[in-house]
Amino acid sequence: MTRRPLLLLLVLAVTAAWYAAVVFVTGFVACGISGCSGGGFGPSYAPGQAQVGLLVAGASLVPLALLVAPRGVRTAGAGAVFLGGAVLAMLLLGLGAGGCPAGLSRTTGADASPTCARV
Repeated sequence: MTRRPLLLLLVLAVTAAWYAAVVFVTGFVACGISGCSGGGFGPSYAPGQAQVGLLVAGASLVPLALLVAPRGVRTAGAGAVFLGGAVLAMLLLGLGAGGCPAGLSRTTGADASPTCARV
């Protein structure tokens, strides 16, 4: 038995677990401990950190793409997987490209920090 399929399964499992963890943390960072609905302590938006989390989510899939993609298209394949992973995380979390939940826009708060509000 060759080791390539075993390596592929291992990388797939590690990548899936890492992606799930990054998406979970990004969702937590995007709206705070109470979630985007505002129950409990109310929402605490951090759109800048959410955008970084979305990029990290996309980047976490690149090693798998480099392992699986044929030699001629590795760079393009890795780029496509990077963007696809970030967009998938946005869809799973219901965030826009600005890092804010659906229906909210990125604005500047009273203390000059970025936040999300209905505009």
